[in-house]
Amino acid sequence: MKRKKKDRAKLHESAKSAETETVDMNDQVKTEEQAAGSTPETEETVQDVSAAEEVAEELSSEETLKRQLEEANDKLLRNAAEFDNYRKRMARQMENMIGSANDSIIGSFLEVLDNFERALAHDNNNSDDAAFRQGIEMILNQMTDLLKRYNVAPIEALGQPFDPNLHEAMMPVDSDEYEDGLVALEISKGYRLGERVIRHSRVGVSTGPKAADEVAEEK
Repeated sequence: MKRKKKDRAKLHESAKSAETETVDMNDQVKTEEQAAGSTPETEETVQDVSAAEEVAEELSSEETLKRQLEEANDKLLRNAAEFDNYRKRMARQMENMIGSANDSIIGSFLEVLDNFERALAHDNNNSDDAAFRQGIEMILNQMTDLLKRYNVAPIEALGQPFDPNLHEAMMPVDSDEYEDGLVALEISKGYRLGERVIRHSRVGVSTGPKAADEVAEEK
């Protein structure tokens, strides 16, 4: 009887042990299933965080570039405004300089005009042609000196080879004195301002002496 009781006790303990092992195995399976199920969710969360950080970085970079562009545009507008003011200021200064120079030149020529008026007034009260001529010559010399003061000089033309850079041909001229192609007649003087021609000499250009048959026809 005792042996049978012992065998029953062992069987009961074995059944309990098997039940405990089954519970432990079920708990382990659940734990593994939970762990396996949580992994994808964790990876998705990490990916979402990374994507959000990338978007934030892109927005930050875009905002920085936008701010830099606005600053560069503002600086460009300021520089353009400053340059425009500088250009206007220089234009006013140049205009004032030219105006002052013109005032000085015109003032000098007004003195010559005064002398012409005095000469004409003197001629009305005096019939002395020699005195009148002398007065005109004085005015001419004054005008010549005035031109020299401003670096204006007459162009040599008579007897010089015709040069279209200096002379303006007005007519051909038969000449026994000047060879063909030389200036034989000066109609009006030309002038230079320094090295620059401000008025060409108006001239007649020699074609050489008349042919013998042309002279005979005239006779």
